[in-house]
Amino acid sequence: MTDARRTRRLFAEAYDASAASFARSADRLVYSYLARPLARALAEAGGPVLDVAAGSGALGRLLPAAVALDLSAAQLRHNPLAARLQGDAERLPFRDDSFAAAGCAFGINHFPDPTAALAEMARVAPLVGVLTWVRPEAPYLPKQAVMEVVARHAGSDRSAAGVLADELGERVGSPAAVRALLDGAGLRADVAEVAVDLPWPGAAAFVDYRLATVGVAGLVDDPAAIRREAIAAVAALPSGTLPWSPRLLLGVGRR
Repeated sequence: MTDARRTRRLFAEAYDASAASFARSADRLVYSYLARPLARALAEAGGPVLDVAAGSGALGRLLPAAVALDLSAAQLRHNPLAARLQGDAERLPFRDDSFAAAGCAFGINHFPDPTAALAEMARVAPLVGVLTWVRPEAPYLPKQAVMEVVARHAGSDRSAAGVLADELGERVGSPAAVRALLDGAGLRADVAEVAVDLPWPGAAAFVDYRLATVGVAGLVDDPAAIRREAIAAVAALPSGTLPWSPRLLLGVGRR
């Protein structure tokens, strides 16, 4: 098995295993807000959008007409879009110009070959939008508090999928990297850093979100005990440390 196939399988299995908790917490509390800048950019197309690496639908729910594609069958079962297809972003099963736009929220930091994925998105749509995290990530105390609890119990705060996602995310976490992907797909690129202010959901809900992410899900043997300890750790933080405005990169390419 090639490294690329191992990567796809690792992420598909990890997202399958965490699908229910991800949809219930991470999608609802965080990604539904983070996807908004990309949704606004894709709305310019005025037609159907392909949501690549759609997961449980954080981006697709914000679009008037979208088709969801993801490697994880379990994530797609939680996706509310009527049109859902399990598939590989690097080999899209659609004809040229099948869509008005193609978007991908945070998928490019999971693809073994993001260059191939962007080329495919540019093949099926004249407008392509991608969203990813700025790297390196600014410290955020609530996240650090949860990760410290996880590490004490599990010996690490990252699953194998989480470690790989971090490595791949570093490759695409700069404006230059995102611009290069769009340029390489033959698109005129606009790349900007955006910040999204997230409403504080409370200590318990924040911990549920962190434990639902693919980097942590399945890592611990006693999630209930870790959840209680992590909630106490986050609840003890000063209120001034709680506001979170993640820094994101929004890249939009046009033919």
